[in-house]
Amino acid sequence: MKKKVLVLYARYGSGHAAIAKYVANYIKEKNSNWIVELLDISDYGNWLGRTGVKVMDFVGKHRTALIFDFFYELMDHRISTMGDNAITKRSYDNKRLRKIIVDFNPDVVISSHFYCSNIITYYNKLGLIKTKLYTIITDYRTHECWIRNKKLEDGYIVGNEVVKEELVERGVEAKKVYPYGLPLNLEKIHHLDSKEVIYHRYNIEGKRKVYLFFGGSSAGSMYYYDYFKALAKLNLDADVIFISGHNEKLRSKCANYVLKNNLSNINVLGYSKDVLNLMKISDLVISKPGGATVTECLEMRVPMLLVPGVGGQEKYNARFMTRKRYGIKVRNVWAFKRVLKRLEASPITLKKAKERLNKLDDNKSVEKIYNLINKG
Repeated sequence: MKKKVLVLYARYGSGHAAIAKYVANYIKEKNSNWIVELLDISDYGNWLGRTGVKVMDFVGKHRTALIFDFFYELMDHRISTMGDNAITKRSYDNKRLRKIIVDFNPDVVISSHFYCSNIITYYNKLGLIKTKLYTIITDYRTHECWIRNKKLEDGYIVGNEVVKEELVERGVEAKKVYPYGLPLNLEKIHHLDSKEVIYHRYNIEGKRKVYLFFGGSSAGSMYYYDYFKALAKLNLDADVIFISGHNEKLRSKCANYVLKNNLSNINVLGYSKDVLNLMKISDLVISKPGGATVTECLEMRVPMLLVPGVGGQEKYNARFMTRKRYGIKVRNVWAFKRVLKRLEASPITLKKAKERLNKLDDNKSVEKIYNLINKG
């Protein structure tokens, strides 16, 4: 009998979706006899669920970090999350989603968001399905929302031993926690182009350092434009690739700035599927500390310059990177300029960070996840 695997995510930030897709694609390629489905529960939310997604988009666009931090910390307690299951049910439990999940009747569910995990534990309790549930905590720190139903889940996949220790301290059984690292698209990593090919593609000579700047964030947000201008005005001896993602407004404004000031060392891109190739030629990645981006930088062994994100879990991702000395965190544009000047004056800083990153083990998270559910 074919094993049925359901991989769930919710669009509260891009990292949850990216990680879920890596896992689903790997399992499909690894075992064609299994039936694997990928599902975004955000597509089935009512007005409350849709509002939650819009709130996260608003936070990303307007950078209300202080507000987000306040609620993030406030909700990191058992008492304040008592209504979490009720909110999840009210937002996402409906006939359409029930029918899809119950009709599929998965043997295993892999979830990259706690709302998805809450729905599955609820359906298991009702007897609608009887499935094993593994939750991937997509950042480098846990939160009460992830472990609200810890006794009803079969396992947690986490980024490292530090997160495992946090979970155990919060009452999760140690045997349920698997410090596999966060999933990556290993297929792409193993089949990257040569540096020479990548240099040619982006019209880079390869004689200077390459700085890769992820500035897209939410569509319509211009938050990183000041950081982009600050970097451009420094006139560093480096080639800069700026990626605006789906933010066409930001891409256009940055491209016009480059054109107006005749900056031959800056290449402005929109959405790119070539991110890992670009990381391969980069000496530094400039980005907010999202879980997926941090994981990719760790695997590609690229030091990070961490610019302000949305707060909450990203604050702890940044703390992890700086404590391990894999990256440097800045709080504002002034500090950003100061650090870039220091890095140019003292290249040894990036070299030492690179050496520390090169000591890391290869990420085999998706392979380990596959082996875990294959045993069950």
